[in-house]
Order: sequence, then structure tokens, then C-alpha cells
Amino acid sequence: MKAPRLIVLGLIAGLAAGLAACAAGPNYRTPPPDEPASFAAATQLKSLGPSTTPNPAAPDLAAWWRALNDAELDSLVDRAVKSNLDLEIALDRLQQARTYEAVVLGHALPDVDASAAAGRGTGSDLTKGRADPELRSADTGTGLQQINTIAGFDAVWELDIFGKYRREFEAARADTEAARAARYDVLTVVVANVVHAYVDLRGFQVRASILHKASDVLRESLRIVSIRYERGITNELDVALATRELATLEAQIAPVEAEANAAQYTLAVLVGEYPENMVQELSKPDLIPSMPAPAAPGVPLDLLKRRPDIQQAERELAASTARIGVATANLFPQVALVGSIGSQAQGWGTTPSIGKHIWSFGPGAVWPLLDFGALDAQVDIAHLAARASMVNYRKTILNAVQQVDTSLDAYEAQQARMEKLSTAMMAGERAVDLATRRYNRGLTDFLNVVDAEREFYDLQEQYAVAQVAQGEQFVQLYKSLGGGWQNYQAIPAIRRPQPAIIAAFRRALTSSAP
Repeated sequence: MKAPRLIVLGLIAGLAAGLAACAAGPNYRTPPPDEPASFAAATQLKSLGPSTTPNPAAPDLAAWWRALNDAELDSLVDRAVKSNLDLEIALDRLQQARTYEAVVLGHALPDVDASAAAGRGTGSDLTKGRADPELRSADTGTGLQQINTIAGFDAVWELDIFGKYRREFEAARADTEAARAARYDVLTVVVANVVHAYVDLRGFQVRASILHKASDVLRESLRIVSIRYERGITNELDVALATRELATLEAQIAPVEAEANAAQYTLAVLVGEYPENMVQELSKPDLIPSMPAPAAPGVPLDLLKRRPDIQQAERELAASTARIGVATANLFPQVALVGSIGSQAQGWGTTPSIGKHIWSFGPGAVWPLLDFGALDAQVDIAHLAARASMVNYRKTILNAVQQVDTSLDAYEAQQARMEKLSTAMMAGERAVDLATRRYNRGLTDFLNVVDAEREFYDLQEQYAVAQVAQGEQFVQLYKSLGGGWQNYQAIPAIRRPQPAIIAAFRRALTSSAP
């Protein structure tokens, strides 16, 4: 009889080892890339000639804003990385995910409890309903009329035969990595928003300066025309035209200055400050930073490594896939090892007073048999969630490639626009000079001078707007390429969780401390 018994035990041990080596649900594999070989916009730029080809010596993606060579901007970005409130929230969510890994790991390890109970009454075992069932499973009434007290320890260890806890930990680890990527994405957005707001601020300040200078010129022009009218050299129409031109231009100053103030307030919030604390620093006007040539974008496959939002979507897909295994494992038996040790006694008025040591140890199993499809539905739900995560992953990559193509085209278009506006400004300045000379000689009326001045100031403002638009596209380009987070990956360590008994005393002492 020993041989068959050994064979059965061997088969059981082999089956248990085989089950322990695998986990329910699919094993996750990163989806194979299906991106195009190159960006459409980069290909088009190369076909236009060498002057439009992206610059191979472009700024470092990790610190792309430093290519603008603006010390104030560098300072604002550094302060935003340290103090931006969205970044603080993202870090807290990451630390929360990292700490939750300890919760999942704790569920997979033995759970040890202390339990005690005492009572008086008419029952034979007054510890029922008062102590842990695992401890009470060891009680014995042999030689006792009544069990009044019980105390001891019990432990339960649910064996991870079907990989439920392994899949839960796999999902928790993927959630942590997704939260880490989400923090990097917030970093990318915050840096881009700071540079964007800074370019807007300098743009509004330049436009306000242009309008103030134009106002001074037109005011002087009105003074000269008024003197000529008083001396009978010109007519009242020229005075009315000069007055209208001056008032129309001055009406634009206040809104532009208000926009500049709004940009200051935006920058203050981005660096975690109240606007009142930043006004003095940012109110001093400065020029719009000069933008470098467009960056070499590489190939779309590079975005999978650089873009935090793609990394986040991929990790969310991994977590969703692992949760299929968690839901599947719930269909199978839950096997646990249960043990207890302690003492029970007859006393509290019952004589004689007798105490006994008690213990128990053994396996237990629970297998859901009839649940009307609830657990199977949970598996289907997990599959659908993973499918949605897969679609979101593909969508994120698709949007990323589209954003790079759009940004490359838009940045190059703004460069071409500025070149043409620069030529137009030179011609406009020459036109004002010629019209003024002809008017002073009496060869033309003042309307030609007004038209030339209006067109010139309009061109100046258009050029400033184009500079800002180019800067905004510069920001969007590097944001779409996934730059800005690489130098800020360091995060503080999380506190190591302690066993419940130690944590209870520590937190009690902490809460009572002044």
C-alpha cells in the first residue's frame, strides 16, 4: 500500500508545483510597434531644400528651453520644477502607488493576529463569537464543564497557487510605473507652460512698447500738423486724420498691457507663487527670445521611449492585463494554511479552575461553485478593460505622431512668415520716410503719411505676433517630442511600512505629541 500512496503524493506535489509555477490569466507582452518609418513633416521639409531641413545640432531634449539663452526663463523653469503644485500632486500620487505595493505584498504573506475572549453564562463554551474562529478551532472541552476564557495567536496564509497575488502585485507595480510616467508627463507640461507663458509675456511687452513708441510719433505728428494748420499751411482735415490715427492706436495699449499682466499672473501660479510676489520681477520689459532652427525629430519609434504619456498608456495596459489574471484566479479554489496556539480555561466562578494549552494546524480551501456567473462576468470585464487600455495606447501613439508632424509644419511656417515680415518692415519704414518727405515738400497730402505710418506700425506688431507664434510652436514642438522631464527623475524614498502593532504605538505617540 505504500507504493500507491507515494505515487499519489508525488502526483499531488507535482500538480501543486506546476500550478505554483504559473499564474492565471495572460502573460503581458509589450505590443509590437507599428509606427511609420519617418515623420511626414520631416520628409516634406527635406524635399524643400537644405535651408528648411531640421537642424541636426538641435538643443538637448532634456533641457530644450536653455537654447533660448534667457537666464530669467531658466530661473522660472527651475522654480516651477521645485514648487509647482500640479507636480506636488503628481508626486503624491506616485508615492501613493509605491506604498500600495506594500499593501498587496502584505496580502500575499501570512497574517498573524492575537485574540482573547472571556464570558460568563449558561453555555458550555462562552468564547464563541468573542474570539477569532481560527483560534477557537483549537478549543477542547475535554475535562471541562465550561470554557470561560481563551487567549492566543492565530495565523492564516493563503497560498498563491493560481497566481492571484502575483497578478495583483504585477498590476500594482505597473500602476506605480504608470504613476511615475504620469509625473513625467506633468513635468513636460509644466515646463512647456512656463516657456509658453514667458514667450507670451515678452511678446505682449514688446507689442506694448511698439504701441507706446508709435503713440509718441503720432502725437508729435499731430503737434506738427496742428502748427501747420494754425499757420494756414494745411487744412483741418489733416488735423482730424492725425487725431483719429492717434486715438485709434492709443485704444490698443490698455488691452495689450492687460494681457501682459495676465501672463505674469500665469507664470506666478506655475512657479507656486501668488501674482503679487512676482509682479516686480516680471514687469520689467525684455525682448522675445530668439528661436533656433527646427529640431531633428528622429523617427516615430523614438517617441515610445521619450513621451511620458505613451509610457503611461503602455503601463496602464500592463496593469489591465494583469488584472485579468486576478479575476480569473477568483474562479479557482482558495487554499490556505491555518494555525493557532494559545490557552483556554474554566474559571470565573466555575469550579474547579482548570487551564489547558490548545493548538491547531492544517489546510483549508474554499471553492465558489454557484454564483450565477458573477465571477465569470468579472473576468469579461477585466478583458474589456484591457482592450480599452490597448486602444488608448494605440490612440496615444497616433496622437503623438500627429502632434509632431503638426508642430514641425507650424514651426517652419512661422519661420517663413517672419522672413517675409522682416522684408515688409524694411519696405514699410522706407515708405514712411518717403511719404513724410513728400508731404513736407507739399508734393502729397497728409493722408498718404497716415497710411504709411499705419501700415508700418501694423507690420511691427505683426512681426511681434509672429515672433510669439514661432515661440509657441517651438514650445509645442519640443513638448510633442517628449522633452523636459529627463533631468528630473529623482524622487524621495517612501517610508517603509511597519507591522500593525508597531505602527499602532508609533501613530498613537505621534498623534499625542504637541
